[in-house]
Order: sequence, then structure tokens, then C-alpha cells
Amino acid sequence: MMTDARTFSAGQIIEADICIVGAGAAGITLAREFIKTDIRVILLESGGTKFSHPTQFLYRGEIAGRNFTPLDFTRRRQFGGSTATWSGRCRPLERSDFEVREWIPHSGWPFSLSDLLPYYKRANELLELGDYQYDSAFWDAQEKYHGLGGAKHIETKIFHFSPPTRFGERYRRELELAQNIHVVLNANALHIQLQQDGSLVNSIRCATLRNKPFNVKAKLFVLGLGGLETARLMLVSKDIHSYGVGNQHDVLGRYFMDHVDFFDGVVLNAPGNLPASFFKLNYSIPMKNLGMVRAIGITDEYRQKHKLLNACAFFVKRPAYKIDDRFFSSAMQDFIQISETLRHATAPSLKVVGSLWRSIFHGRSLIPMIWQMLARKAGPYYFGVQIQLECIPNSESRVTLSEQKDALGMNRIKLNWQLTQQDLESYHHFREVIFSELQYLGFEIRKINHDLDSEGWPVSIVPAKHHSGTTRMSEDPQQGVVDENCKVHGVSNLFIAGSSVFPTSGMANPTLTIVALAVRLADHIKRSVLA
Repeated sequence: MMTDARTFSAGQIIEADICIVGAGAAGITLAREFIKTDIRVILLESGGTKFSHPTQFLYRGEIAGRNFTPLDFTRRRQFGGSTATWSGRCRPLERSDFEVREWIPHSGWPFSLSDLLPYYKRANELLELGDYQYDSAFWDAQEKYHGLGGAKHIETKIFHFSPPTRFGERYRRELELAQNIHVVLNANALHIQLQQDGSLVNSIRCATLRNKPFNVKAKLFVLGLGGLETARLMLVSKDIHSYGVGNQHDVLGRYFMDHVDFFDGVVLNAPGNLPASFFKLNYSIPMKNLGMVRAIGITDEYRQKHKLLNACAFFVKRPAYKIDDRFFSSAMQDFIQISETLRHATAPSLKVVGSLWRSIFHGRSLIPMIWQMLARKAGPYYFGVQIQLECIPNSESRVTLSEQKDALGMNRIKLNWQLTQQDLESYHHFREVIFSELQYLGFEIRKINHDLDSEGWPVSIVPAKHHSGTTRMSEDPQQGVVDENCKVHGVSNLFIAGSSVFPTSGMANPTLTIVALAVRLADHIKRSVLA
């Protein structure tokens, strides 16, 4: 069943066994796992089935620390969440990503890759990724390829692309037909109401965008709002505890992580024996049904020996100007934000108004750049070397509450994204190994001579929009917000689904792991909580 909260009476109370907040990949996966059971589920979604600018405005926030993409440009607030716009790139985390790496502070998950493997396989099906096969040797045999022969320290990393699966479209009908699932659209969660001793959630206070209030009561609550908004809701709910929900040790909102993403080189020539799976990525056209794609990474043995973070490199076909650092100048970023807003890919913001002002009245930098881009539309094209880097969990990289408030009176996010010297040194080492090994194999590569920011990073780095870590998982309440079953420490009926629970991020895109953890959580709830 699917209803619109705007039809509710003011002050209405709705009840179920489980309330799931957020209908993105995690929330929809979790809800589906209870279809045809006796468990009644309410699935709340802030948006509707289509994109809406007023709803998207609720994502706006304040940026502190390193420059970051405007927050309303980083996720999608509608039924299906950010799967409405994602490209579909998937890979499980690696065995070593789950282990304690003594050179990475706060590393180590409470369980191993083998423990999550059955759920990865189920998640693979939900994401329509085909057979669960991420072994490069298997694909070498399929493509009659002898691997990176002669390379000492690099190896192929296998990624699979979802069609991409749009969860809001793909799974809408079965949720609508399920008798025990109640999807509520245009329902904004504003406050988690704890009982007086703080050990139990009684209800969640909600409202529509026009501020019609209602309440949801349940036996169990799951927050699946993403790496930023989950922390925001918990921080703002401070009527019982002044520090928020699940924040007795000041961990909530800390350890924010995102992958660092940028182009680092240009392939001028490549060996002729390479399979096409190395060269499928082309961001100039819609990427659909790509199937298996290869990337390059460093072997686990070498990373452990030299105490490196995880990372990978893709070959991506792009026009030359889109690989150059100048593409990431403030002028070009102005143009990108204007074009995305006009295409309704995101909500307009004051920053976009400023971009329009600069382009019209101070267009000496922007207009020539746009002309240059149009003039070179036909080429030349190169395969750029796109780097995706893991960064350490850093307690000073964090989400807090801004003094600014949204249309519903809820404090907006203040994001302080921080990178460390260790992140930078690991990147430099990765770069030298990758380029040296590829050149040994016969690649001709031109490294990009980056302009550097004040911390020594290329000015062209961007966050990959893979928000994680703000409600991290740890068996120790002083080190994490949730336990190994994703239950919030100290609150018996509150759980979290999504990448915010990741203790470390690895280098892989997070969606496959998000879905696997949601399936695992559903099994835990059915087996141990509501049995």
C-alpha cells in the first residue's frame, strides 16, 4: 500500500511493528524482506515518486573545512533515493577492508567478509548484477586474457554495473501490492521521541512539507536516511539527551568519509592485447547495461607492506578538456551547476544564482570556457586515468548542526570534510606505483601536472558522493554508534541501515554493501528481534 502523508489529518497517529525511515536502496531493500510475513511495516519517504525542488531544498547545508559539493547536489530526496540517478557501479569490499590494519586508525569491522558473503550474493540479485563473480582470474579465462603479465604490484579489480536498477521504479509495484507494507510519501521525519530514560524509541514525529504534523509508533525503528541525514536526525533529537540520540560518547556525526575522485593522467597509447572490459567507461554517453568493467589496483600484499590505503584507477573516455584541471575551475563548476539545475537534475540554490550572476555580468572566464568546450565537442577524446581513493576514518571529519534551519524548522547540516597527511601520502605512493607499472606493461601515459591547493592536493579533486561513517559500527560504544547488528548502543529498538555504519570505506562504491547490510539486518530482525 502507498499513501501520501498530505492526506493525513493533523496530529494523526499511524502504527506498525517496524517503522523504516528513508526509502532509498537500504530502506526499500529492508521493506521488501518483510513482504508476505506477519510483520507490519511502515516505510516513510520525504519525497514523492518524482523529483521535487521544494523537497530537495531540505538537503541544503553549510560547508566548513574542505570544499565540498553543495549538499543538495549530492543525494536525491525521492522514493528510490539516489538510485534514481546513480550510474550503477558495484563491487564488494575486499577481505582486508574488514580487517584491523594497524596503520589505519579505527580500522576493522566487527565481522569478516566471509560473514557478509551470503548477503552480498542476495544483494547482487536485487541490484540485477548477474552472477556473483568478482574474481579476475575467472574473467581472464572468459576473455582469453593472460592478465597483467609482468606486473609486480598491480592487479585487475572487477566491478559490475547495475542496469542501473532504479529502486523506486523497479520495486514500487510489489511494495504497493504488499498487504503488510505501508509506504508513506511526502513524510519528513523531524524528531526521534525517546522514553524518559532514553533506552527506547516511543515514536517519530513527522510532518509534510506544509508542516502538517503526524506521529509514527512502532515496536522497532530503522533509520535509512544516508550518511548525512541519519546523523542529522539523531543529533537534532535532543529533548531527552542534550547531545542527541546514541551520542553518549560524542561519536555521532564523526568519522565522515567520502572517496576522493579525480583524473590523474591521460592514456596516449595502450597495449593491443587488452580486453575491451578495460575501456567501457565513457561519461559522454549514458552508461547503461555495461556489465563487467575492469579497473586497476595495487595488490593487498604490497599495500600491507607499505601501509597504504585502498585505491583503484579506471580508464574513462572523455574529451580532453574534461580531463584537464581547468575543467574543475570555479568558472566551469558554475556552468555545471547552472546546466544541472536547468535540466532539473538538482534544486536551484543561492550558489546557482551567484553562478548566473557571474556568467552574465562577469563572464570573462566562464563564457570563453563554454565556447572552448562547444568548439572541442567533437574531440579529441582520450582515456583519462580516474583515481578513486579510500581515506582514513578521521574523528575531525564530521557532521554537526548548523544554526540555519530548513522549511520545517529543523537545523540544517554543517559538514566539515577533512583529509589527512596520511591520505595524501598514500595517494602519492599509489600514483607512482600505478603509473610505473602501467608504463612497464607498454602504456604510454601523460601524468597531469596538477595545480595544488594549500594542503598539497590537486585542485581538481571532488568527493565521490559516497557519504559514510557518521554512525560507525563498533562493538565498543566509545568507538561507535551501532553494534555489529546495526543497533544503536543504549537504545534497544533503534537500528541504522546504510553506509553511515561503515567503519572504513575501502575503495569500492558503497551501494552493493549497503544493500547487503540491509538484507543482513532484515534477517537479524526476523530471527532475533521480532521472532
